[in-house]
Amino acid sequence: MLNTHTLRTHRLFYGGGLNQVQVHDESQTPTALLSQFELAGSEHDMVLLSRLSDDRIVALDERGNLYLWPFRTGVKEAIEPVLALNLMPFKDASLQGSTLWLMAREQGERLSQRRLFRIDLDALQVAEYPPCEFDFVGGSMVALENGDFAFYQLSDKPGYPFRTHGLVRYAPLSGQVSLLPLTGKPAPQTISVRKTFFFQHRHGLALTANTESLTTIQGADGETAYQFELQLVDFHRQQVRWSRPVRALLPNQVADEYDCDELAEALDAIAGGDHRACHNDELQRFVECLTSATLSNDGERIWLGWQDGCVQCLSLQGELLSPLYQLQQVTRKGERTSLSPWHDQLNILDVKTEGQAPASSILILSMGDPEWATLWQVALPSVAPGFLCQGAEPQPALCQRTGFALQLPEPLLGTPVPSGQLDIPCRDTEEQGDRLTSLTQLNALMPTLGTYFERHTQAGHLFFAFVATQPGGDKVQSEKQFFPAVAAGNDQDREQLAQLIEHFSRWPCASRLMGQAGAPVLADAVLSLIDRPDYLPLLARYFNAIGQQESVQRYHLNRTLPALREIHAGTSELAAFNQQVPPPWNNLNHTVVSTCDYDDD
Repeated sequence: MLNTHTLRTHRLFYGGGLNQVQVHDESQTPTALLSQFELAGSEHDMVLLSRLSDDRIVALDERGNLYLWPFRTGVKEAIEPVLALNLMPFKDASLQGSTLWLMAREQGERLSQRRLFRIDLDALQVAEYPPCEFDFVGGSMVALENGDFAFYQLSDKPGYPFRTHGLVRYAPLSGQVSLLPLTGKPAPQTISVRKTFFFQHRHGLALTANTESLTTIQGADGETAYQFELQLVDFHRQQVRWSRPVRALLPNQVADEYDCDELAEALDAIAGGDHRACHNDELQRFVECLTSATLSNDGERIWLGWQDGCVQCLSLQGELLSPLYQLQQVTRKGERTSLSPWHDQLNILDVKTEGQAPASSILILSMGDPEWATLWQVALPSVAPGFLCQGAEPQPALCQRTGFALQLPEPLLGTPVPSGQLDIPCRDTEEQGDRLTSLTQLNALMPTLGTYFERHTQAGHLFFAFVATQPGGDKVQSEKQFFPAVAAGNDQDREQLAQLIEHFSRWPCASRLMGQAGAPVLADAVLSLIDRPDYLPLLARYFNAIGQQESVQRYHLNRTLPALREIHAGTSELAAFNQQVPPPWNNLNHTVVSTCDYDDD
């Protein structure tokens, strides 16, 4: 594998999707797919994916299924696990050369216990160490030079005096555990939708808020602003490298106008020394305004992102390297407005540095909840330290919508992986134009797919995943998400779905194929078109083409057909539909017991 080859992973979360590993060649424009590997039996989150020096790939999921295989180009194939460790819960992993270290609990052990596992990836030998009683934040494991490991730890005792954090140092050979307390107080809530602990595993650095440092600042206009210190924790040096305030925020930059008074009252009390738990919610809301902290690709700069759409750059020494930038977008009316008018979550996914010092940085951003976030790009100049002052007015910076195209070679384009999943690239799953581009590509593939299933008679499943390549993790949508979003567009958009159903209805092999998790093929595309009477003849052809396995009947008899009959009750179109379809689709008395989506068939 070359340096331009990158590993990507994604999984359909609905219906027991398996983890997919793709190898991309980023030296080509657009990026090219070289191979795709399906990890058999891996239905849980991936915790490790890496290349080894000898062109092997290693992957591990959170249940301890370990996969190890040689890289091959031009294939789509299933990879079986070489080890099944049955870990629950999994806590952390660290890859050092051809040795994999895991911190987890084996099934059956006490909940408070976890132990270190050492796996020799060459000999596939597993060594277990005695149980450890200390707890730590998952994903914070750092290998130190002398063979020890460092972990970040939060106290789980309630109350301000006990809200502490520190680094745990663990020596596997001796079993010795030592705790180094860190200065400051972490955020009051350890479980939250938003991050307050930003960990950079590659460099062994973490950024976190010191809530003990909350202070007020009185502005010239009489308004009160609030600030907290940000700490840089160095795992290798075992210390807080620096702690300093980075930005003062007004209440309306933190909360909606209806909540500003309550927020200000709580923050004033905390700044005055009142640390009662009744103020914790507002304190948590305040520190969660910082939604992202990302190292540049050269490891020399830290970019901070805030919920009001502002970003700023710091050096590793905590010096300001840029002014505060207010990210903006151009609306459909041609007006410039904030990229985050509703205090959404801003994540900085990737930072690339260009030019000599003072260099400029290209930021790839996602704005909004990860499920529906939009992708943006902005180029921002840095400056030499010492020329900036904290508290200056933000400078506007215009962002552009962006996305990442992926090209597939012909042999891979129309070939599903062994489970039946076929990935369709989509530049941006939140943009209707990009959805339609992907659907057009899929429609063009349907004749090739039909031929594939006619030749491969043992292949009995087909379902689609629409994948948007993104830094920091690919975004994937199932048919259940993608097809209704397309149908919500105009008549031309729905016509693309209709063409897809028409293609499938002509396949001679359609009656033996199943979709994901026992559902019918294209079930959600069909369900998305039942409200239009002009599509009923098309749906009749679909029902004539598909099989009548029990799970197929269960889906359509309990979902599709009751809704279709209710919408078109008493119409001539419904009468014609019932005449065109065979039993059981036209039999009102035929029923199949309905089950939950998550029940086993």
